[in-house]
Amino acid sequence: MYTQLFGHYLLNNKIIDADELSAALTAMTRIKPKLGAIAIDAGYMTAAQVDEVHEAQHTVDKRFGDLAVEKGFLTEDQTFELLARQKNSNLVLGQALIDFGFITNQQFENALSDYKRRTSLIDGKDDEERMEKEMIQVLGIDNMPDSDFYAEYILLFIRNLIRFLGDDFSFAGVSRNVTVSMNYASCQELTGEISAKVALGGTERGFIGIAARYAGENLVETDGYTKACVGELLNLQNGLFAVNASNDKGIELELTPQTSEEKLMMNIPENGIAVTLSFSFGEIKIAVVKQ
Repeated sequence: MYTQLFGHYLLNNKIIDADELSAALTAMTRIKPKLGAIAIDAGYMTAAQVDEVHEAQHTVDKRFGDLAVEKGFLTEDQTFELLARQKNSNLVLGQALIDFGFITNQQFENALSDYKRRTSLIDGKDDEERMEKEMIQVLGIDNMPDSDFYAEYILLFIRNLIRFLGDDFSFAGVSRNVTVSMNYASCQELTGEISAKVALGGTERGFIGIAARYAGENLVETDGYTKACVGELLNLQNGLFAVNASNDKGIELELTPQTSEEKLMMNIPENGIAVTLSFSFGEIKIAVVKQ
């Protein structure tokens, strides 16, 4: 989440503009390694072990490092070492901006120092919790009705995006009390002790991009397979949310079958939220309304 929050800080303070951030995020996809790749490079894990952990993340909402430790593939010390290497994502983003000539080394140093001072972020074990709190504030969720529900849902969604699609995205907007449009979308409802309607989609390019990243294939059209891939990602998100609700709070939820919609117009009341994200492959939206 560091990349998105630091990128948001740079935009908010007019150090860079949206096009410059998009170019840097696109460049980052070519140079930022995943934690599994770093573990293989360090000789701590085999490719088969990395694949096993990635597969487990489809059924349980846990970080790569935590699962690897549970399975005995890594020690906690090794995990912290690997995370320290991966946390250089802020350096990768900064280097990309510098390489493009969007900022100078001095501007990057000043911005990074100011951002860490404002957020009290340090290289420690509690960084993720602090970043999640900042994310909630950036998205304005802390001031919403049912803020706990929306914070848990959106933070899980962002974690899953990073796990399964990548982190080359920035926040392009948060909407409430509006009607949100999506050219293509997958929809699903949560029922039971909590009732909510969710839609995941966006522009045609963004919709295809979601499916292509999730499937790991080169997809070029919105056919049945593309729609099934987006639906599977949405079902995974909602399934993990339901598992968390059951394990953490004893709340039992069920999921309706996913449906595919074209030219979706979804009403987002004041107690709902739609988050627009700009990936290097296109724009996507996640809309959630608790009923």
